[in-house]
Amino acid sequence: MRIAAVLLLCASAACCQSELDLADGKATFRSDCAFCHGLTGGGGRGPALNSSRLVHGSTEADIKNVVSNGVPGTSMAAFEFQKDELDHLVAYIQTLSRSAANSAPVAGDPIKGRQVYQRSGCAGCHRIGMEGSIYGPELTRIGAGRSTEYIRDSIINPSADIPLEYAGVTIVKKDGKRTTGVRINEDTFTVQLRDPSQNFQMFQKDEVREVIPETKSLMPPYSSLDKDDLQNLLAYLDTLRGDLNVGAAVKKAEVAR
Repeated sequence: MRIAAVLLLCASAACCQSELDLADGKATFRSDCAFCHGLTGGGGRGPALNSSRLVHGSTEADIKNVVSNGVPGTSMAAFEFQKDELDHLVAYIQTLSRSAANSAPVAGDPIKGRQVYQRSGCAGCHRIGMEGSIYGPELTRIGAGRSTEYIRDSIINPSADIPLEYAGVTIVKKDGKRTTGVRINEDTFTVQLRDPSQNFQMFQKDEVREVIPETKSLMPPYSSLDKDDLQNLLAYLDTLRGDLNVGAAVKKAEVAR
């Protein structure tokens, strides 16, 4: 009886400690991660983490690698945490992932959604795999990298959240000529941008009258898109998870129809 009582006490203490660790991880998440990933891990500017399909893997080692080293080419920076802080944060993120049911496909017809994507001219600014333009954000893995709610908002009201690397700028030269594009870089002497034709342009500041940061997204809002077209487009974008075979399957099915 005494042994059983001791074991029960130890188990209870371990459970309490685990809950404290998760609470600590949750606090760290809300202070350092929620701005991009959402207060409950539902995603936003960063990927959703309350999903059973994490973009860069769900193991402890996978998550620690992303947190500690960041993800090159994205807005995910490297973070430095004490060992206990990192352990607790990772444990909390894993609870978000484990508690999620296997994500069901987004309602809608992906094949029709691909047709909406094509006739709306999306490829003129966005790239999927090797097709399209690099003027706007790449969409090859958008279905894994962003929540459906965030994608919907980005289509209807793209100015609500403009990624810094796709912020627009208008250059007004001294002769009055105006050029608008995505700001690539700016230094003491020059401003560099990429125009909608994907041409890189560099302007000497002594030839420029004004540099005007655009407050609205360079992507037009598609708020008048038919309800069914929007839902089908979301269903198609949800299939884009970095596996080009998935996108190819949708393309092949479209041809077969």
